[in-house]
Amino acid sequence: MTDTPMLDVRDLQMHFSIGGGFLDRLKVDGKGVRLENPIVHAVNGVSLQIKRGEIMALVGESGCGKSTVAKTIARIYKPTAGEVRIEGQDVAGFGFTEMLPVRAKMQMIFQDPYASLNPRQRVRDIVAEPLLEQTKTTRDRAGVPERIEQLLARVGLNAEHAGRYPHQFSGGQRQRIGIARALSVTPGLIIADEPVSALDVSIQAQILNLMKDLRDEFGLAYLFISHDLSVVHHIADKVGVMYLGFMVENAPRDVLFARPRHPYTRALLSAAPSIKAKRDTEEIVLSGEVPSALDLPSGCCFRTRCPFAWDRCATERPVLQETGAAQTVACHLIDEPERDTA
Repeated sequence: MTDTPMLDVRDLQMHFSIGGGFLDRLKVDGKGVRLENPIVHAVNGVSLQIKRGEIMALVGESGCGKSTVAKTIARIYKPTAGEVRIEGQDVAGFGFTEMLPVRAKMQMIFQDPYASLNPRQRVRDIVAEPLLEQTKTTRDRAGVPERIEQLLARVGLNAEHAGRYPHQFSGGQRQRIGIARALSVTPGLIIADEPVSALDVSIQAQILNLMKDLRDEFGLAYLFISHDLSVVHHIADKVGVMYLGFMVENAPRDVLFARPRHPYTRALLSAAPSIKAKRDTEEIVLSGEVPSALDLPSGCCFRTRCPFAWDRCATERPVLQETGAAQTVACHLIDEPERDTA
């Protein structure tokens, strides 16, 4: 088996320009100097690797950039800068035609099982669509009906379901259809953007267990986006924590949950719901609002809410550093642990 990661993202950046219409181009200041359109810095230098058979989760508050990372890797967005390597091949600059064969290696499961399926298509057509796009010859297409039946059975649906429309299914069943569609072209990587957040808790467990079984059976790699830490603890092998478009911590799941190093990671874990009568650690309540991605703070992106921030945090942006046990953290407390009183 090759050591090349299924997904290797290096210094990924995704910025969005607001405006760009005719009136925006005419904006000038009092001195007649044309004003540039504001830029949303949604993703700022994110790097990650996922091997075959590995599940990596990205977590963080709403608006932290985790879904934008997923959509940029899937090339729904064209990245502003950086590399997106699929089995060693950098696809960041690929156009639509160049991406077609790559999409057989990389598929996506979306958050909303109600909106992600075409209501005018029957299930057989939904599942077959990516498969037919990738199989150009008549000989290959002859086996598509049998393949659809196999896929539906593998995700827990019956052959009779193939003739129905999406509105005739429950939310959990619709997500199973989405999973079958993703599996149809036998990908190596599946990007799952909040795939269970719209489902009941009991159904969530069924879908998560199905995804893990499929990982074991097909050697799939997953990039799993979630804000639910209990879900992440159940499914992930390693976890990346994002804040304001930056990766602030990256570690194996058990290491991160047992010994989080970044103050933001600690706050997330302390705020997660627990069934214990008494928490192992005191809850950390963050003050202030998340800064705007239109105007990033100088230095550390988290310093405006961090209880341990000091002068260095305002002037120097921390970079990810190895701290042992395959854990990397972007925080100045790593260099000056005496300031960390947690």
